[in-house]
Amino acid sequence: MNGKEPLWTKNFMLICLTNLLLFGSFYFLLPTLPVFIAEVLKGDESKIGLIIGALSLTAVLVRPLAGFLLDAVGRKQVLFFALISFALAMGAYNFVNSLVLLFLLRVLHGIAWGFASTGAGTIAADVVPPARRGEGLGYYGLSNTLAMAVGPSLGFYILNHAGFSSLFIGSFLIAVLAWVSMLGISYQVPTAGRERRGINLESFVEPKVFSVSGIMFFIAVVYGGIISFITLLGKEIGIANSGSYFLIYALVLLFIRPYAGNAFDKKGPLKIMPLGFAAIALSFVLLFLARGILLFALSAIAMGIGFGIVQPTAMAMAINSVAPLRRGAANGTILSAFDLGIAVGSFLLGVLAKKVGLFYMYLSCSFIVIIPFLLFYLTEANKYRLKINNLN
Repeated sequence: MNGKEPLWTKNFMLICLTNLLLFGSFYFLLPTLPVFIAEVLKGDESKIGLIIGALSLTAVLVRPLAGFLLDAVGRKQVLFFALISFALAMGAYNFVNSLVLLFLLRVLHGIAWGFASTGAGTIAADVVPPARRGEGLGYYGLSNTLAMAVGPSLGFYILNHAGFSSLFIGSFLIAVLAWVSMLGISYQVPTAGRERRGINLESFVEPKVFSVSGIMFFIAVVYGGIISFITLLGKEIGIANSGSYFLIYALVLLFIRPYAGNAFDKKGPLKIMPLGFAAIALSFVLLFLARGILLFALSAIAMGIGFGIVQPTAMAMAINSVAPLRRGAANGTILSAFDLGIAVGSFLLGVLAKKVGLFYMYLSCSFIVIIPFLLFYLTEANKYRLKINNLN
């Protein structure tokens, strides 16, 4: 009976739309801001890395606080102010005229991003029926995927035809629409488990999701190698438009996320997660072997399958393991681990690539995937085996 609970409610559709617009605004600047730094502010590669990374590192620091406030103050109140701050930050890019000002804005933008993305994910977990959580969070994740597929290309189109000012105004307007969309969300926040307690470390992080956070950290480490260096590899093997990797990856995610979520709801993670880890490892082996478009594209397909399975399944496992009023802390903990993994991976894999080259760097990533695979089997898989045994 629970399996037939409605998923596509007004609240669920609005939070998916809010997230789509939030990430769409974000992805407008992801590939275009380095061009702004280099061409307008005359920053070199080191300045680009520092300024681009400032947002992710700031988000890592504020997500635990965001999780605490989401649980203690309220979901919609926190997201309301976070989206306003995010939109204002987007509008402020139009007034930046120095590298120092841009760095400071990226820090403020990172704070708003950390609060907004954590808040949206927590509301999504609240409004999805428990029996359809894997499926629901899979569909919710598609809003990120759609934004990633469309945002960078649309951002470049606006930049090439109308300039940076129009690009920043467009990002601002989309962020405002995200805030407007959020205003229509209205539901009773779960109150079970609410109690008065002093503020301590567990107010900001959720220990029950540490093992899942560890899994997502190492997945993010290798994913950082894709974000930072896939364009360079594409150029090295003669691919004119390396951005096609992300387009193929996003299209595969559109199909795999709903399947993965539904499989998790019906059968649990024991059968589907190994397929996800294997697909991610295979994607890096294919990059190691790639000397043209065929294996390059097959790698993007494998990455889409793997990431489309592992990420929503891990999120669903985490949300299922905590009380409703700890979902904010759980989301903050996992997303902080993911952001930190991307930052660490981008830096360490960059050092490795400089020593051994891009091909062997990607081959190394296929071995790194063994770590989250072992973490899953030593922690989360055992929990589910015990749960099944108890039911039997």
